[in-house]
Amino acid sequence: MRRPWSLRALRWWGVVASTLVALTGYLAGSPDKHDAAWIAGVALWAVAAGALVWLWLGLRAHEPSWRWLLVTGALWALPFLLAPPLGSHDIYAYACQGQLFNAGYDLYRVGPDTLPCTWLDHVPPLWHSTPTPYGPLWIAIEGAAAKFAGTSLILVVTALRLFAIAATLLGVAGGVRLAERCGGDPGRFVHLAAISPLIMVHVVSGAHNDELLAALVLGSLAIAATGPDRLGLRTTLTGIGFGLAAGVKVTALVAAPFAVLLLARGRARMTALAGAATVAVIALTYLVLAELTGHGLGFLHALSSTSDLVQWLSLPTGVGMAVGYALRVAGVGSFGAAVAVARAIGFIVLAVLLVVLWWRALRRVRSSGESATADVVTAAGLALLATAVLGPVFYAWYAIGGLAVLAATPLAGRLRTAVTAAAGGLIFLTLPDSLGLATKTKVPGALFDVALLVTLAVRGARRRARARLLGPTAE
Repeated sequence: MRRPWSLRALRWWGVVASTLVALTGYLAGSPDKHDAAWIAGVALWAVAAGALVWLWLGLRAHEPSWRWLLVTGALWALPFLLAPPLGSHDIYAYACQGQLFNAGYDLYRVGPDTLPCTWLDHVPPLWHSTPTPYGPLWIAIEGAAAKFAGTSLILVVTALRLFAIAATLLGVAGGVRLAERCGGDPGRFVHLAAISPLIMVHVVSGAHNDELLAALVLGSLAIAATGPDRLGLRTTLTGIGFGLAAGVKVTALVAAPFAVLLLARGRARMTALAGAATVAVIALTYLVLAELTGHGLGFLHALSSTSDLVQWLSLPTGVGMAVGYALRVAGVGSFGAAVAVARAIGFIVLAVLLVVLWWRALRRVRSSGESATADVVTAAGLALLATAVLGPVFYAWYAIGGLAVLAATPLAGRLRTAVTAAAGGLIFLTLPDSLGLATKTKVPGALFDVALLVTLAVRGARRRARARLLGPTAE
């Protein structure tokens, strides 16, 4: 079958599409100007972003090498480096947090309006007085970027973007090695986790720190997947990696128990020893970061500030919203209470799900040994994605870590389709001016979450019923 587009054509038309997407930052990048230019920018965004996704999908039909894909991604990234941030203005909050850190403030207690920050006018009003929920490593990086830039907005944005690109390259190094360990395809990993539209918009343009989290988790899992650790060196390096990842976002730690399985290969005594050693190294690494930056566990208090956001992209929050709307119509109960209860149930479901994923991975390792590496890594990726989706708030970039880990595995079937769809489609959840479409679709979005939950429950019940009917052969 003749392919209608050559690799060369896909690469260079992708540069054109990336340039047009980046151009929308000038036309529709301001949340305060909904004029003719904004309308034209949003229209161009829809067309150009759709074209970029289509061209990106076309690359895999040719199965190019991961190095060729990486060069292509670099070309596609260039226009985004020269345009205003797209899809989110969090990068300005990062810059202000760095400036506050350099001024000696405790970022877990104050927001950008404290100085006030030099670039406060660019920070979304929602974050003006909000403390940071990030760990000490990311705070130090923000401080380094702000110190380098002085009072230049262009320089601080460029510095944060360069950090993000460096994190992407670090992720490629770890992800390619992890893919080789798992029997996955390094080319597919780079395609999904390094040059996807999600990466272009929310890492190269938006400089979100989730890419650094992903890189550190990928590197840690790659080290752990090398084989049973008898000397303790890989356990130490794995612990350091997860300690650094926790220094970006604490959610990285949900993948650490799966790394322990890779280190111990299912042996009970070795699992206990590797687990204890990993926890100790993670704690020591984080303690060093806290001592160097003066920022330790204060982010736990700051995390509560983000829970004030109520949007249906978080599955528990969406279900709570639907119940809350029903209570309003009935004239009973409280919308806020319904959301709070649904979120609490979401945390319980998440905890149970993480335990189930780990237990199944443990059983798989005990039965198959080193051949179960891909299963353990898949479970780690699902754990990271579940933590993002079942949390009280979800944004597109929250999925980067889980998608990156899954991209290193031999993806197949529905999971491969879902990962590909997310890496290409999540960019459409926000407009160039950082306006989240979830804020404009609250009621239908909440109803969608309920429908999704019911569908999943019905499919799960049917699968269990079929398994009981077929017996052991269902496996």
